[in-house]
Amino acid sequence: MAAPEYLICLGCESPCYTFEWVEGEVTEAQCLVCGNDEPDQFMRDEEFDSMISGG
Repeated sequence: MAAPEYLICLGCESPCYTFEWVEGEVTEAQCLVCGNDEPDQFMRDEEFDSMISGG
């Protein structure tokens, strides 16, 4: 799976462009808006959209 252009921070729902993507997973990320740096607290845009739409 190719790395996404950005991830969504689950802490503040902002796009995050500062991250490392290895073998289909976020290994490091840093939200410049809220300071979140927990890799499991970031999602690809498609995953986030599916989560908020209930699908």
